[in-house]
Amino acid sequence: MNAFDNAGSLGAEGENRDELVRTAPHAFRVHTRAYTDAEVFAREQKQIFGKIWVYVGHESEIPAAYDWKTSHIGTQPIIVTRDQEGRLGAFLNRCAHRGASICREAKGNSKSFTCPYHAWTYGIDGKLTGIPYHHEPNGYSEHFQMPEGLYRIPKVESYRGFIFASLNSKVQPLLDQLGTAKLMIDRRVERSPVGELVLRSVPYVARFKGNWKFQSENIVDGYHFIQTHYAFVKLQEKYQDTTGDFGVHKGASISEMRKHRIQGTVYGCPQGHGINFRRAANIDDLVTGEYADYHKELRALRGEEEFGWIIGTNAASIFPNMGMIHQQIRTWRPVSPDVTEVRIYLYDVKGAPDRLNEGWLRSQERFYGPAGHGMADDVEMFAVNQQGLEASAMDWLILDRGIDQEKLLDNGDYEGMLSSETAQRAFWRRYSKLMEQA
Repeated sequence: MNAFDNAGSLGAEGENRDELVRTAPHAFRVHTRAYTDAEVFAREQKQIFGKIWVYVGHESEIPAAYDWKTSHIGTQPIIVTRDQEGRLGAFLNRCAHRGASICREAKGNSKSFTCPYHAWTYGIDGKLTGIPYHHEPNGYSEHFQMPEGLYRIPKVESYRGFIFASLNSKVQPLLDQLGTAKLMIDRRVERSPVGELVLRSVPYVARFKGNWKFQSENIVDGYHFIQTHYAFVKLQEKYQDTTGDFGVHKGASISEMRKHRIQGTVYGCPQGHGINFRRAANIDDLVTGEYADYHKELRALRGEEEFGWIIGTNAASIFPNMGMIHQQIRTWRPVSPDVTEVRIYLYDVKGAPDRLNEGWLRSQERFYGPAGHGMADDVEMFAVNQQGLEASAMDWLILDRGIDQEKLLDNGDYEGMLSSETAQRAFWRRYSKLMEQA
């Protein structure tokens, strides 16, 4: 018998206000407060974003000495830099004087940063280099303790061009946190014969009325596509490849599309990631088609077996704030319990034919762009989710799909079907563990 009642609760006995995730044989529940409560949101900033590695940018955004970009670790604004020696660094985007934001642009190149309020100046290394009118009679006394400079983020590392930072000086090694997500990054990067991705433009930006965790769950949700994106699916059924899919969201009958979309494997990782892998089924067409030279080169470089996975339709939710799907890197930033900002960065695969990169871009715009089909559908669902959670008579959300079919692997990953909720349960296991830590 299921340990939960039909409202998803264990009942009044043993109720614990701090408990956000409950598990039982064959059942998995998440409390509404995890998406709606201001105290929970504040605790997330400390226990999650303040403790682990967070994706903050890509090296192709700051390729040269003195380049910088602005980013966030949770709600905290930061500056990611490349110094005169080419080394990466990161600092809180906050003047040491009165707290003003130093950088207000998305990115730039400069040897110093000047606060717009009182013009305190800092070098690319974050050190304080100048205070206007320092020695005036009404200025700072001989006892003034000059700050060293901007607050330096203690940990910054890059893996294959992906920059991660942590506010925790004792954070675990980055590769340990990545786990199977490392394989996802590898397979995306290795679509390039030279092993490089290059972000090609400013991102698409969407701000939606909903909690940030909806985006973490959704990007690897194989269950919603046909239903949520039904209007797009009907267009694909009618017009199929003439819409310019370039291997993304290929058209067919609805039944064939669904059959295709549930093929493959999802991994729910102990680090909180959800990874979808679907091996390409049309390899012979690729190595004889319009871009045969590129695909033959890639097959020769990567090997027959791995080539099929590299060009497959893979997707990832990399805990806590980053996603990869098709030719994009996606980030989501918590603004408040019910407001989230999403950024979609499209990239070129270096060494791939220009026309193929351009086609991948067009296919992204078709679905994810401001005038595309998919982004509008998903943002609407996030908003109606948030609205629905105002119905407080029910406390618990149900995440049971595929729970009895998934397998626990030796590396700690759970393996399940693409239409299961294996990835979402992995997110919540990691979330719960971090939130419960002292």
